[in-house]
Amino acid sequence: MKNKLKMLLYVLIIALILIVSFIGVYTSKTQFKDNVLPKYSLSSEFTGKRITYLKVDDSTVDVIKDKDGNVVDSIPEDANKDDYTTEKVPVNEEETLTSENYKKIKEILDSRLNQFGAEYYLVKADEQNGDVVIELEDNTTTDSLLQKLISKGDFSIVDSESKDLLLDRSNIEKASVVYGNNDDGSVVVYLRIKFDAEGTTKFAEITRNYVEEEEEETSEEEESNDHKHVSIIFNGETMLTTGFENEITNGELTLSMGTATTNNALYTHIANASTYSILLNSPELPLTYEVQTSEYIQSSINTNAIYFVIGVIGIICAIIIAYLIIKYKTNGLICSLGLVLEIAILLILVRYTSTIISFGTISALLVLIAFETYFIIKILNNIKTNETYENAASVTIKTYLDNLDVIIVFLIIAIVFTFMKQVAVYSIGMTLFYGIISIAITNLIFVRGMLLTKYSTKNN
Repeated sequence: MKNKLKMLLYVLIIALILIVSFIGVYTSKTQFKDNVLPKYSLSSEFTGKRITYLKVDDSTVDVIKDKDGNVVDSIPEDANKDDYTTEKVPVNEEETLTSENYKKIKEILDSRLNQFGAEYYLVKADEQNGDVVIELEDNTTTDSLLQKLISKGDFSIVDSESKDLLLDRSNIEKASVVYGNNDDGSVVVYLRIKFDAEGTTKFAEITRNYVEEEEEETSEEEESNDHKHVSIIFNGETMLTTGFENEITNGELTLSMGTATTNNALYTHIANASTYSILLNSPELPLTYEVQTSEYIQSSINTNAIYFVIGVIGIICAIIIAYLIIKYKTNGLICSLGLVLEIAILLILVRYTSTIISFGTISALLVLIAFETYFIIKILNNIKTNETYENAASVTIKTYLDNLDVIIVFLIIAIVFTFMKQVAVYSIGMTLFYGIISIAITNLIFVRGMLLTKYSTKNN
């Protein structure tokens, strides 16, 4: 009776895993049923892709200077216009248009895409003219990703009146996202900028010189500082104009990105702060780019073709299962459950690890099915020659040890392929790696456990 309950428990656990993997787990947090499992990450072979062409910005901007040669934002209304001159200055100065900078552009864009979590991308840069082609998956975040990607990422602290530069991004050591809780339960999201040793000294001096004094206690000398402010500028736009309550000596500038009382607001503020931190932690783009064209390339594979491939895999599995049950009876049924379970566990791992599914993934899955079938038949043939509990206890592990060299070769191939840039190759490596894990879990825990339970019942 105990062994029957144990066998039933194995079957129920397998059934639960199969339901989770093939059907999903749904909740009703909204008016719609939502699957709590992560969605499959499909490559552009199935979803289509966005190809964006960037060109070096060759436009000019008007720069206004006063009679002393100082750059000003605009000519005051009551000023003598003859005291000011306007020049057209290239957005990208000619001396910056070098092959060295064109190479650097590609490196920075690759790094940013990786940090922004782009799952599939390809960056090509022309080292002769600086033109860039970016290939991305097309989804709801692609447009915003492109905007963030080509942000120059310049940062500076300047005097709000004179526009004199006080501190720039060359002194930034690290930018990070931090949180704080208010008494009312709301969450404040901050962007924390940590300066290096030189920047810490400069920032302490800035905060000392731009302290906002209280009006009733200021002396004549202090009054000159009373309304002095700095502007914090990012990507050419003023994030904040402020003074400081006191001197800051720890080299940390903490900027509030917003207060959230809902999850959606919190995620929005975190996303904004994360964008700033990524851009500040990666090098500044040496050139300014503009989008020339951005076009969606539809996948050449239609839904029917995908269903056809799934159907073929299903038929292959059905033939293998039928063969195992007909030839090996109950043992074949147990191992057939193991084959289906191995696929189910692999699909769950693929979901949670965001492994990109491509034709490489499908080919790797077929290899894994063949690999598992080979193991199952070896186990079943060994048991058939000696149907005892002791043999069933050792045969699974012995089969693995006898084929350890094959397993090691598969692991090496999987690991090497995983670090390849090409999505088709990378997806093969990831699928093989997680497939070997799922096969080990299936055979050493479930198949072995059910066979032992069966022969323990038989011997008793």
